[in-house]
Amino acid sequence: MPDVSVDLVTNAVEDIEGVAEDSISSSWKSQGLALLQVERYLILHSMVIHLSQNLNFVLWKQGFVATLCTSFFNHDG
Repeated sequence: MPDVSVDLVTNAVEDIEGVAEDSISSSWKSQGLALLQVERYLILHSMVIHLSQNLNFVLWKQGFVATLCTSFFNHDG
């Protein structure tokens, strides 16, 4: 009879270890997915910042050229 109780305890411990490993594995997977989502967000965010800076520069440059042309053609001389 003592062997049966030892086997039950051993099986219970193995079951608990298996559940713990599965839980840890799924936790790591979910954290990995969360990190991947954060990484994608940061990449997208940096691309938007870069594009907006380029757009601001282009608009500033166009405004400068328009101002230069306007002052050149409206010059009384």
